Amino acid sequence: MRHDLTREKKMPENRARVATRESAYIEGEPFRKPRARRLGQRKKLKRDVEVPLSREPRELRELPDPAKVARADDAGDGDVRISDYGGPSTISRGLDGAADMSGSDSENDVVMVSYNWGCDVSTDGGATWKLLSPYTVFPNTFAGGFCCDQVVLYVPGVDLYVWFLQYGADGAGQGAFRIAVATSGSVRRDPTAWTYWDFVAGDFGWPTSDMDYPDLSYSNRYLYASTDLMGSGRVTMRIQLEELRAGGTINFEYTDPEDGKNVWGAHLVQQTTVMGLWAGHQDNSTLLLYRWPDGSGTYSWNTVGVAAWPNGTMSCAGPDGTDWLTKLRDFPGNAVTGGVQTPNGDIALAWTASNGQANGAGHDFKQSHVRYVEVNLATNSVVREIPVWNDDYAFAYPSLARAGDHVGIVLGWGGASDHSNCAMGIMGDFVVWFIDASTRTTRRFGDYLTCRNAPRTGKFSAYSVWYEAHATDTSKIIYHPYFARFGRP
Repeated sequence: MRHDLTREKKMPENRARVATRESAYIEGEPFRKPRARRLGQRKKLKRDVEVPLSREPRELRELPDPAKVARADDAGDGDVRISDYGGPSTISRGLDGAADMSGSDSENDVVMVSYNWGCDVSTDGGATWKLLSPYTVFPNTFAGGFCCDQVVLYVPGVDLYVWFLQYGADGAGQGAFRIAVATSGSVRRDPTAWTYWDFVAGDFGWPTSDMDYPDLSYSNRYLYASTDLMGSGRVTMRIQLEELRAGGTINFEYTDPEDGKNVWGAHLVQQTTVMGLWAGHQDNSTLLLYRWPDGSGTYSWNTVGVAAWPNGTMSCAGPDGTDWLTKLRDFPGNAVTGGVQTPNGDIALAWTASNGQANGAGHDFKQSHVRYVEVNLATNSVVREIPVWNDDYAFAYPSLARAGDHVGIVLGWGGASDHSNCAMGIMGDFVVWFIDASTRTTRRFGDYLTCRNAPRTGKFSAYSVWYEAHATDTSKIIYHPYFARFGRP
């Protein structure tokens, strides 16, 4: 069922499809690691992620102060404090490599950190780490074998780690993914013991489509998972948390991928209570907000007017002339990569905008920047808008989470005097903090970073990366993934 969102006056809606899946269980780590794929071996498919200009642009009401970037070591008494736990491992890749950082922190000091080709686990809050290879933990005979993108999420209400693993397409071009679960206690005892379920693109009606760019979130009742279906749109599925916790047969519901053509690359809204939420753009001053109530088999979407934002070509050259937003221009573009339910129940959303003026008017941003808005669900109106900007730095790849009375953010930054890097902070502070300064700028900065709630501490956890120039090979960059907790003193 397709909808013309430019003509339809009432809120569009569609009924979710329903299917079942049997579980499998693996204990131990008996599988031999195959030869890993190099980035670029997957079939590259062009996705239409361009956002059209609004016919009725809205002006930004107020331009906030520029966001500052500061070293964590320089934080004052009232500033954000960062507990740096160092990197779980060091990845050495070519210039076209990517970290694609994800992870999650639990209530009993079990932490999992994933990056494009690997995963690490800590059982002491990040002091020490053990490699948890996706190639060897699970049988690698599924579809085209383990590929890359991963997402890790901890669900506190049911004490459950969820691990989303993306697999390569099979011989017919059909994409696939695996969802695995384990309690934090189980991960502590044996991090290679998981219950899992396998899915292919045909389960969602598109048997010849590859899959890419996954995400996970949860409400009080459901796990929500989403992925791009190449050639169609983005699909969102959900599974009852109780069924996942039981580890047997699950029932899963899913949306029509063609209803998700406006949400290519969009991440799910995190830490919701009674529904699944995600968002895209109808144009550069109109959000499309999708909602799927926990108690309903029907999902719907509506428009929300925001201040027009510039959507030109995103670019930012580092000190060596390397443009660290090269990959972002191709994908995920302006997709809404940050989303969380705020402490007062509103929905915060964030995405990357370009430099320049919106629709030829308004403030002339000298760098690409992050747009942050908060939306009241009852009125479908914007509560506040905060561009995260600075004339000297570009900001990109935002990720959001909630802890206590605050919304935390993890993002990428860089400029003519500073190599591409990551930073973290609290919305409203107008400053973000970084741990280690990169010594090289990469064109393949990554597709996503991750900010999570740290449930035991009441603070945030960041899953980020910094970049180091290779000592002898100028064609390579050393990627340093890291985990850190941050929040108020």
